[in-house]
Amino acid sequence: MSSTKPLLVIGSTPVYGHIMPMRSIAKFLIARGYEVTFVSATQFRPALEEIGCDYVPLEGYGDFYEGDFERLFPERFELLQGPVQLSYDLEHVFMKVIPSQHAAMQKAIKKVSEANPGRPIVQITEGVFQGGVPITRGAPGLKPTASLGIGVIPMTLSSIDLPPFGPGLPPDSSPEGRQRNVAMQKQLGEQFFSNVLKCWNDMMVEVGAEPGDANPLDATYFAPDRFIQMCVPSAEYPRSDAPDSIRFGGGLPKGSRDPMKNPPSWWSEVVDNKEKKDIIFVCQGTVALRYNELIIPTIEALKDRPNTLLIVALGKKGASLPADISIPANTRVIDFIPFDDLLPHCAAFVTNGGYGGFQHAISNGTPIITAGAGEDKPEVSARAEWSGMGFNLKTPTPTHDAILNAVDEVTSNPKYRTRAKEMEAEMGTFDPIDIIVNNIEELVAEKTAA
Repeated sequence: MSSTKPLLVIGSTPVYGHIMPMRSIAKFLIARGYEVTFVSATQFRPALEEIGCDYVPLEGYGDFYEGDFERLFPERFELLQGPVQLSYDLEHVFMKVIPSQHAAMQKAIKKVSEANPGRPIVQITEGVFQGGVPITRGAPGLKPTASLGIGVIPMTLSSIDLPPFGPGLPPDSSPEGRQRNVAMQKQLGEQFFSNVLKCWNDMMVEVGAEPGDANPLDATYFAPDRFIQMCVPSAEYPRSDAPDSIRFGGGLPKGSRDPMKNPPSWWSEVVDNKEKKDIIFVCQGTVALRYNELIIPTIEALKDRPNTLLIVALGKKGASLPADISIPANTRVIDFIPFDDLLPHCAAFVTNGGYGGFQHAISNGTPIITAGAGEDKPEVSARAEWSGMGFNLKTPTPTHDAILNAVDEVTSNPKYRTRAKEMEAEMGTFDPIDIIVNNIEELVAEKTAA
């Protein structure tokens, strides 16, 4: 490793869809000669140490991952998807963890600082990881030389041009739209998110930081010196009032994830596709694994569709469908498959609206059909539709007819494929790792200038 490069301390929310993009970024940075110390839950330590990161695990309340949700937060699954569940998640998953995250980041910064006296340290935080905010708002402790945020979910940054984050409503920057946006933000904040703001304030005070009047969802954009959103501009809503510290990184390049090591026995059907079938891929991500919501209905909807091959990925290694589910002749089921290996062969990607899936679809030029609710999925689905490459079913539990009609529309109307290919080409104009490296080096140069 080069002793002239700044040391990097990366913190990430301990959820697979947040961790894995940050892991890919860390892997590229290590290949460029950077020394990386990673901070997140104990669960992900092996995956990060495997690529050469030093690791500082979260301790106490914050040391969990999505596989612990049903055990730790059983009441969450009784809540209605939408603002009520989002409010719960923000409070319990993203705000109450602030002391744990801040302590672990400080431990990591202290560790690398003591081992490398005088070396610059850049704190890099995944977009909704709050553990890097306190030190920028007056909390006692070791300050990094510079700080950089990296967004791997849709931007939650509020704007006069946008309705509040959560419901998946489209942007509107007209005078009337801006009035509506402000009114909705006020109403939703008072009705659903006052507890989130109180929790954020309490956690900030607990660690010795100044909460101020910041919106918690905005804090991770304003706290770092710069923020890089890992998507192309056409995949994110424009904001006339966004700070000039925000950059676009284009998204992770295709092939940046770990490739498939052991192809399934039916893989030649996908690669060769001698009968020129419509290959449709359906996956519900890694958190919402209720297969009766999207996967099973998609199997039923497409079982008699002519000239169709349906690939089903269950989202988790070792997962399987219930024994009483009949698998049609045109369907292949696998527990887990790397998206970048499969999507280039697909006519459409049916998904529950995870941001990672959307980015994979862009990087492969594959039209997307979304059926999202909960977490950030309505927002992802709305952006996919707004961008022109996606069809938004606007429900997490679409009917068989709705799925079939969406697949027919996306595969027969060339506008979706055309737009997906345009966005793939746009992504190709970005070198995301160069962008990250250049921002790291520019910030360190600015901060250490005499």
